[in-house]
Amino acid sequence: MIIISAAVAILCVLIFLLFYGKSKGKYDEYIEYLDKEEYGLKDFIPIGLAMHESGLADKFMPMSVRSFFARHNNQVYQKILEIRGVKDAEFYHYIHQGYRLAVGLIAAVGASVMGMILVAQGSSDGMIFTVIAIAAIMGVPFLVDKSLDGEIQKRRLSIQMEFPEFVNKLTLLVNAGMTISKAWEKIINENKRNHILYEEMRYALAEIKAGKPEGNAYEDFARRCHVREVTKFVSVIVMNLKRGGSEVVPVLREQGRECWEMRKNAAKEIGEQAGTKILIPMMIMFLGIVLIVVTPAVLSMSSGM
Repeated sequence: MIIISAAVAILCVLIFLLFYGKSKGKYDEYIEYLDKEEYGLKDFIPIGLAMHESGLADKFMPMSVRSFFARHNNQVYQKILEIRGVKDAEFYHYIHQGYRLAVGLIAAVGASVMGMILVAQGSSDGMIFTVIAIAAIMGVPFLVDKSLDGEIQKRRLSIQMEFPEFVNKLTLLVNAGMTISKAWEKIINENKRNHILYEEMRYALAEIKAGKPEGNAYEDFARRCHVREVTKFVSVIVMNLKRGGSEVVPVLREQGRECWEMRKNAAKEIGEQAGTKILIPMMIMFLGIVLIVVTPAVLSMSSGM
């Protein structure tokens, strides 16, 4: 047992030192401006980038496994594309590749060294940590990928909370005689907040001014938002652009009512998530209270015996 545990620990540490040496000073410009809160192990990303660029794993993978990873990597890229946008997707996908491998390696090093120490002390739990180390280097990167789902959900909820107000403003301006594009631009110019929805709207407006057909720019805006109500709204205004007519205002009003219902559901979902987060600290506090109450009784019983 000690030989297996030591071998795994030494291998993990050697991999860490090898790629630490290869990455030293090479990727500093890539991670300089990354948010430490967003990337907790930011300083180790260069090690993961060096591992990613080495391509060692690909050389030993069967073609079927390589195809699976290629499909998975494409899914990860699509998620990052939604979160970061077209302009920054390539860069953050590259950073993510390094971050996921770095987190997996750090977890493996920590678990393997702990396992080796426990086995050396004669504890049978040491082999559990050794197995965890082997699983971590392969499984933790997938957990990091999975965390992107939470970011996407948070982004979509943020859009759902803000979108009804935008629809109401647009409906009022169009009803007052403005074209959709002019109303769109006016809302953007009057709203300077750094919000995902308005960032996407500014991007769509920039595309229109650069010569992109108005309908195509709105459709791409809906695809980037990835929210059902936004897609439905865009289909209404694109249809109006193609057909013309004054019937768009009543339809927009109806869309506005539907969007407010969407906002209520989104607010309810945020409340449920907050309730789940509060539940864990409450359970910890409850266990603490139980221990405070029970411990004196247990001690008095043991002293009486």
